[in-house]
Amino acid sequence: MHKEEIFGEIIKEFLSYPQVNLLAEGGAKAFNRYDELSDLDLMVDVEDGEAASTVKQFENYLEKLAGISAIYTAAENKDFQHKFYKLKGTDRFSIIDLFIVERSNPAKELDKELHGDFLVHYDRYGYMKDQKFDMEAFQSKVDAFKNKSKNVFEFFLFQAEKEILRGRYIDALAYYFDLMLKPLIRLLRIKYNPLHYNFELRYLYDELPENLVKEIESLLSIKDKDDLKIKYDMLIDIYKREIAGEE
Repeated sequence: MHKEEIFGEIIKEFLSYPQVNLLAEGGAKAFNRYDELSDLDLMVDVEDGEAASTVKQFENYLEKLAGISAIYTAAENKDFQHKFYKLKGTDRFSIIDLFIVERSNPAKELDKELHGDFLVHYDRYGYMKDQKFDMEAFQSKVDAFKNKSKNVFEFFLFQAEKEILRGRYIDALAYYFDLMLKPLIRLLRIKYNPLHYNFELRYLYDELPENLVKEIESLLSIKDKDDLKIKYDMLIDIYKREIAGEE
């Protein structure tokens, strides 16, 4: 079966479960970025006490449909589970990302401001219409994250340079990536799309200006020790221009 056929059959299967209250597709579909390489990102809400049994029912179905070649469990609790599946006989990009949560669990991750416009197949209780995004509380998180990122960058600014001078290339790389480049990218995300302030390297091509993306590509490409020193100076210049310069 073609990937789209398999994904379509999976949607039909979930719609046949009486315990399902919500079935929606997120990920690339929610951000209008879906292509032939995209996963099937499913958000499923079920009645209380039904999460584990629904996952088992679904896995039995997958075995009959194509067979499961691999499962990665990201989270597994009594009232929600987050799992990834690869099926036998499908291409290596055809992954099923299942997030299933019980009705009384409020952590449904349905905010369209953060997760895009879900493609909703079924919504028994009107979850999508009832979503209320607390921008004030969210902004407090962003502000705290911004302050921490700036403090890390500015306080540890010279750690990478110190290791460069010592000739300890691996240590210098570790400090460069963890204490300089990561905080810079977090601050750039806050500047250009604060809703995704903690998305790290994901979706940069869609959410940052093209010139900045090109610069980040360069910052991530380190040829040798001499190039690291060049990129170190370049990174500081970008910080001064984009972050320090706005204050």
